[in-house]
Amino acid sequence: MRTRDGPRVLVLSPSVLSSRSLTAFRDARAYFEPDFVLVHGPERAPQADARARHAFDVPVVHPPLMDAAEQVQRHSIRQGEPDRYSLLIARSADGLADAEPTLDRQLENTDSVAAVVCDDVTTTVRPTALETDLSYRSQLAAALPAGETMTIMSGGLAAGYDEVWRLEADTGAVLGVGTEGDDAITTPHPSTETAVGVRIVGIGPREGYGTAGSISAVTLGSADRPESGTADTTESGLADVTDVETLSADAFGLEAVSGIGPKTAIRLEKQGVTTRAELLETPIETLSSISGIGRQTALRMHQQARVLESGEPRRLSDEPLPGGTHPGSPLCLDIETDGLSPTIIWQIGVYDPNIDEYHAFVERSSPEDPGPVLERFCDWLFGVHPDRALLTWNGWRFDYRHLESFLNRYVPRYVDAWDGVAKLDLYGWAVGNENAVLPGRTNTLEDVSAALEYGGSDTGLDGAQTAAAYQRFIRTGTELEWDRHEAYCEDDCRALWHVYEQLRTAPKPAVDQTTAANDGTASTNESTTAGSQTGLGDF
Repeated sequence: MRTRDGPRVLVLSPSVLSSRSLTAFRDARAYFEPDFVLVHGPERAPQADARARHAFDVPVVHPPLMDAAEQVQRHSIRQGEPDRYSLLIARSADGLADAEPTLDRQLENTDSVAAVVCDDVTTTVRPTALETDLSYRSQLAAALPAGETMTIMSGGLAAGYDEVWRLEADTGAVLGVGTEGDDAITTPHPSTETAVGVRIVGIGPREGYGTAGSISAVTLGSADRPESGTADTTESGLADVTDVETLSADAFGLEAVSGIGPKTAIRLEKQGVTTRAELLETPIETLSSISGIGRQTALRMHQQARVLESGEPRRLSDEPLPGGTHPGSPLCLDIETDGLSPTIIWQIGVYDPNIDEYHAFVERSSPEDPGPVLERFCDWLFGVHPDRALLTWNGWRFDYRHLESFLNRYVPRYVDAWDGVAKLDLYGWAVGNENAVLPGRTNTLEDVSAALEYGGSDTGLDGAQTAAAYQRFIRTGTELEWDRHEAYCEDDCRALWHVYEQLRTAPKPAVDQTTAANDGTASTNESTTAGSQTGLGDF
């Protein structure tokens, strides 16, 4: 779970609420610690609303069930001070224009309004015009205050969507659309008072989680917004959406354990096993006697349940960690690009654990030329550490692949030297080669390192946001918060070493005393069984 400064709103779909166990929601409640629950629409789902009210001990709102006499309601999200953070929740978009007087009244204390919630707001693609349009933009333009930028949270758009639309206040005509990533909340307000800025933030189900569906947590916080008509930020600290974290619904409850799907969870519940703690108390022989669960599956369930409950990694083999035969500790490497199909590697970070020193190679001035930043990195690496191994997290799928490609194109004189570098991957060793089971709801470095209590500098960034920010720099020349983005890359490098150290000191496989006690045998078969985190949002 990401560190948060402000309150958190948990967003659930009716389908997730109807398909998951109450145990899973109790687990999600403990993980996210929400201050407010939003069951998104736009369809009415009274049973899902009731289930959410039963599962959570905080206010729950399902917009389609709001009182029809009041199109827009203001809900305070209390944390410390009443009304410091609040949401304006619209029953439907149809009533937005008619609710203009209500919105004007509700927006009197604009500083505390983090967002307007309206699940009807979506985008549509017009293939013939190669354009994307925003639904209900005329209603939004009429209802929202001109000269301001407001955030709209919509369950009609998948979590991860975050764009700023600029609309003509009188007509709702589109004046511009910008994908600003982490800089969306600091985008300049419209240049005149006849325009409306609308930041659209998706909070709906995210693609890639299959039938399980997704759960999102929206963090509200203070955001520095610029004054109308300027490009400079101020210290206004207005409320806004600062983060949206999305996980698979399978990451909670019994389903978080590898090998347990909804059907197996139902079978276990019939045997009185509803939590991971109860699963660990159930003997292996009892578990393996349940239809669909063999002995190896039962052992794997115990392995991962123990890791999730304890927050400690578990070694599954005697295989040495990568780099064990190389002189000195490996150098921890992370790169930042302008996207998954990059035109530039604009930041290369390297942490040297031998001397606790970090080096950043960043392209701040010439994004049209990918060569100089690569050259500076190679000059340093081969000039200072020609014999050191490199260590990444999932580097063979990203970091190493793109570094090799860009070196071949832009700095070919270093290709032979690069071929001779020992390239190690901790993710591949632990998960790909099944040498360890890791704590965390997913196998992302962020989740695993957080579960292992790595603190970090809490930049509030992720890889997609850094890529989007650099894309904006390429397009517009707008400077990034360089120190913040460098801190993000440094965090990843240091987090990688933190996980490495935790795995180095983790117990090697031996007779599992808990299993032996429950099972009546001293089996070591456990060491040969793979364990992996559930959820498809690993990368």
